[in-house]
Amino acid sequence: MFTSRKKRGFTLVELLVVIAIIGILVALLLPAVAAAREAARKMSCQNNLKQLGLACRTYHNTYGRFPAHGMYYWPTQSKNAHTWYNSSRGSVFVKLLAFMEQDPIYNQLNFSLAGTSQPVLFEQQWDATGKWYRSNILPSFICPSANIDPYLTGSNPKTDPAVTCYSPSLGAQHMHSQGGWCHDYPGNIFQTGPAAHGNDARGIEISGIFARGHWAAKFRDITDGESQVILMGEQLPHKGDHSRNGWFDFNSNWTATCAPVNYPIIGIGDTGFSWSNQSLPLNPHSCTHFANWMTSEGFKSQHKGGAQFVLCDGSVQFISEVIDYTTYQRMGDRRDGLGDGTHIDFQ
Repeated sequence: MFTSRKKRGFTLVELLVVIAIIGILVALLLPAVAAAREAARKMSCQNNLKQLGLACRTYHNTYGRFPAHGMYYWPTQSKNAHTWYNSSRGSVFVKLLAFMEQDPIYNQLNFSLAGTSQPVLFEQQWDATGKWYRSNILPSFICPSANIDPYLTGSNPKTDPAVTCYSPSLGAQHMHSQGGWCHDYPGNIFQTGPAAHGNDARGIEISGIFARGHWAAKFRDITDGESQVILMGEQLPHKGDHSRNGWFDFNSNWTATCAPVNYPIIGIGDTGFSWSNQSLPLNPHSCTHFANWMTSEGFKSQHKGGAQFVLCDGSVQFISEVIDYTTYQRMGDRRDGLGDGTHIDFQ
């Protein structure tokens, strides 16, 4: 004769063991999930740069050179009364809109507007709803990894500038520090970019592909080879005095390679940030202030260990923040004479 056994539940100890095992598994899984999400964000950022590189090359095929900032200023050459601001007609990104499926914005812009003599400045144009064109947040200009929400420099979504996480490259340009705050990375180490901050309209004064003035390179100007020279790279707009002015403004995005990749800047919203100029020579923060152009107008991202760049041939490369400094400068310079492809180590 068979007798049934009485079923028993889990003991408290067994239940605690199961909970502990589940907790360990979750703890192991979370970093993997976070890493997978960052990998997806990084790939999206890479695709944005790829599209920018393709747009630049298509622009060159159409107009015979890369797009220039919308300002023409070099008195000896221009011999006119126009000031830098009076000749503004938008940034490099404005010129690329038509090549990035943003025709609805580009076709509405009035390129005859410029300067203070006009009733409306080029940067102050608006659409039928009253929204300024510069306030359009364009996903192609935003890196998903960058913690810069809400992607505006202010609180008014109809008029405030929308930012971008990418910037054209001035290369190994001379980038002196405002007020002489910092002397660590003056740039121009190959003597190919003597114009301070790229303030010129002559290629002989510019190290990289773009100038801050109204000049941009042609393919023939890239004597080091298109696969060896940086075209554009990542930036964090809240960590730059000018880059925070958005993708539309002609005087916003002018970034050089002279500062190391991901140089630490105390930007807007960061702990210890101050709007005041930290100009004392012995101030340890004089090189990390967001208005110190020598270092703040450098390429940086929130990707771990480096930043992504698109080269002149359209390829995208992740460059380590510990890359040899001279090698990095050679990648920024289009004509240092050493771009034979045998020396570049992107990592």
